[in-house]
Amino acid sequence: MNGSPEGVGAVTDVAHVELTCGSFDALRAVHFARCFPPHFHDTFAIGIVESGLTRIRTRRGEWIAGPGTILAFSPGEIHSAEPATGAGYTYRMVYPPSDCMRESGAVGCRGSSGPTLFRYPVITDRPLGRELRDAHERLTSGGSLARAESLLVAALRMIMWRHAASDVGYDDGPTPTDAETVRRAQEFLHERFAERVRLSALADSCGLSPFQMIRVFRRVSGMPPFAYLVQVRVNRAQALLREGSSLADVAYSCGFSDQSHLTRAFKRVVGVPPGQYARSVRPTAA
Repeated sequence: MNGSPEGVGAVTDVAHVELTCGSFDALRAVHFARCFPPHFHDTFAIGIVESGLTRIRTRRGEWIAGPGTILAFSPGEIHSAEPATGAGYTYRMVYPPSDCMRESGAVGCRGSSGPTLFRYPVITDRPLGRELRDAHERLTSGGSLARAESLLVAALRMIMWRHAASDVGYDDGPTPTDAETVRRAQEFLHERFAERVRLSALADSCGLSPFQMIRVFRRVSGMPPFAYLVQVRVNRAQALLREGSSLADVAYSCGFSDQSHLTRAFKRVVGVPPGQYARSVRPTAA
């Protein structure tokens, strides 16, 4: 993986929590000094930076997130992250799926039926950041899940109420033709993620040359098509590991050439190896 090595004392813990509104992963990384390449989540990704500085990039721009700032990404939003200093940064994240956000009342409170985006992926709202941090700490400390859920739901609702918008756009947004081309290409990749996908076949499906396919896909989505395909495979691998599938089965089912290939891609995107992830998320957090 490209990027800095993990700092001395770096620790990443992840747990899968079961709440009344749904189940999802909760993660805390301490002194994290790796670079996340452009990637996306099938779920929301919302968290808080506790210490250090991280540089966040999306198609909308670049931000520096420091202690107390909230990180907020919608499902499918492509972003990258890297430490802004050699000391790394410490952060907490939750990854609630859309149905969990709807069940908790965090999504839909404005009555919008369109996609929910955040005005900015880095949010300065220190009182709300402290509430989110307190909720996450209770969620993963082994205390009362009922109290932790109550605090987390309240924080998520307030984040959505104050900082979400359904009309976020891009200054240099893609043309309708390019956007539709990439939508078809993404659909092609989702349908065939477990197969060996050739660039020529992907390009043919959209009526483009391979060079045009790469250029249009990168311009619209922010990442090349095969990086997108790897992300789709990793997202599916996470789901299978939570269900208890073996690493060998996951590698085969998700289109990786072998377990080593799975491990390299998984750690680059998720931040922990698939074996550690599987051990962490299979037991339900108490």
